[in-house]
Amino acid sequence: MAFTEAQQPTKRRGRAKDVTKREVEAARNRLRDAAAAGDVQACAALVALAERRPVFPDVVIAA
Repeated sequence: MAFTEAQQPTKRRGRAKDVTKREVEAARNRLRDAAAAGDVQACAALVALAERRPVFPDVVIAA
């Protein structure tokens, strides 16, 4: 999966495994921008986040 220049994942700092508040804000801003551009999946993700529900409740992702 290729990332654009603006979407490069940040490098983890030592034992830091959790995302920072700044990373969460950046991800939500990207979602809002995609939803504003008409992306249906981004709109669904924003609704699910607002309602604290999974976007696809029937889909199980195997780890």
